[in-house]
Amino acid sequence: MNSAKAISQLEDLKRDRLSFIDGNDNELDEVFLEDIKAISLAIKALKKCPDIKDNDFRCRLCGKELKTWKSIQKGMGPICESRYLTDLYKNQKITFESVLQKKGDIKENGK
Repeated sequence: MNSAKAISQLEDLKRDRLSFIDGNDNELDEVFLEDIKAISLAIKALKKCPDIKDNDFRCRLCGKELKTWKSIQKGMGPICESRYLTDLYKNQKITFESVLQKKGDIKENGK
């Protein structure tokens, strides 16, 4: 779904909510009016945003569709995130020998 289709669906939903208002100033009318206000704000926000395409909600690493808001925010799913963090950790791993070697280099240079 792109932005234009989302806007179209929101406008349909807005018309639907308008059809429920009977004009008797009851509590239900207030609920529907609040819905209409919220939908109108969403439409305005979407019109100001660049076009959103389906591939915006895909994992940056594997390309699979992201299904949770948390994954969409991160740009990757939990499996790819785990793999990415594991690879990142392995690439930055410091061994005990390398620390000792660096200490030896400092002592040798400090003499």
